[in-house]
Amino acid sequence: MINKQGAWYVEEILDRKGMLERTSPVGKRQVLAANIDLVVVVASIASPPLRRGFIDRALASAEWNHLPAALVLNKIDLAGQKEAASPDLLGKVYGHAGYKVVKTSAITGAGMEEFKTLISGKTVALAGISAAGKTSLIQSIHPELSLKIGAVNEKTSKGKHTTVSARLIRLDSKTFLMDTPGLRAFSVDHIPRSELKFCFTEFDGAGACKFRDCLHETEPECAIVEAVRKGLIDRERHKSYLKLLHEENTF
Repeated sequence: MINKQGAWYVEEILDRKGMLERTSPVGKRQVLAANIDLVVVVASIASPPLRRGFIDRALASAEWNHLPAALVLNKIDLAGQKEAASPDLLGKVYGHAGYKVVKTSAITGAGMEEFKTLISGKTVALAGISAAGKTSLIQSIHPELSLKIGAVNEKTSKGKHTTVSARLIRLDSKTFLMDTPGLRAFSVDHIPRSELKFCFTEFDGAGACKFRDCLHETEPECAIVEAVRKGLIDRERHKSYLKLLHEENTF
């Protein structure tokens, strides 16, 4: 609200909903975005290299806060490069886990209409490491926007920070994008150890374990470990889960 002197003031503070958060390097819960309808994790298949661990952490954080999430595999025009991750393989893995997967390229325009449909009518938080292409995606669907786009450091293969603070971008009357700063780490230490298993969606429905408090690690007759052995659950996803299970604010 604005008072008679033309100054802004807070009239009411409403409860937050739909939060995406991580554990900060100093061990505190850090809210990256709030009042959102959807989390879209953006990962480049190359340049910078795709990091499965980051994807799994961000998705786990969304699950912990009961937020719908999707995965955008960006820069698929680089699929022919030697170090590029396979968008088809990753699409199957995360699709099996229940996530909408969109494969995009701001260079060729591939997947841009599907991406636009994914976010339409929602308040969306984009999360990804630096130079994954979040800003380029926004610019591609709304070229009239003037957004600063960064590049990958050729020596380190890491992205350079161009978005230094979260910003809310209005695309139309019903669609808003919250472009979060590129992150180099995404700790989820704020999620209780016993609750982590509920943040990996494909674990649900894999069968009943012998013990109700099974952590899906080394326990006898664990349905999840058996599903991994049979190839019904992706081994790398299970490894990500185990790493988070034993992690203590490690970046």
